[in-house]
Amino acid sequence: MPIEASTVEDLFAKIGSALQTPTTLCVIGSTPGIATGQKERQTPDIDVWFAGSSFDAAELSKVCRDIGVLYDPKGEIDPDKIYIQIIRPGIVQLPNDFETETIGRYGQLIVIMPTPDLLAAAKLVRSSPADVQDVVWWVKQRGIDLSDIELAIKKLPRPSDREAASENLVFVELTTSREHK
Repeated sequence: MPIEASTVEDLFAKIGSALQTPTTLCVIGSTPGIATGQKERQTPDIDVWFAGSSFDAAELSKVCRDIGVLYDPKGEIDPDKIYIQIIRPGIVQLPNDFETETIGRYGQLIVIMPTPDLLAAAKLVRSSPADVQDVVWWVKQRGIDLSDIELAIKKLPRPSDREAASENLVFVELTTSREHK
């Protein structure tokens, strides 16, 4: 079941009203774009960057279960289920310390995200077609200059990620330059 902006807002509101403890979730992946207006993007999951979040795992897991959302599932996932995936450093690597923006406050829940230039840099590491579309959306939506993304790429912790993201930036350059013609 793909999530769109209204579903994300509703989900955050349900979680925030059910939580007893102040909680901060740092969302990455496609959720920041969806939550801030990227209409054409949908996903079944909400990726939460563990190192940038502050939550009681037992409480969040119970709240998710109570509202019908899977919490950090392992293995095969029913395609009709919405789930929160807890992302720890591994395949995805973000700097230890980075600036964030607040998406919103929902009762006991504050939802934050890395700045769009860092989100773009991280998406360019993998650079799937959807990732490139996301980066192009952030560039247009926020007026991000490609030099801002280049600076964010330099903050990525792994040299191999910096190299891949730098090489993949050309896809964004080509897409944005084509649209300007």
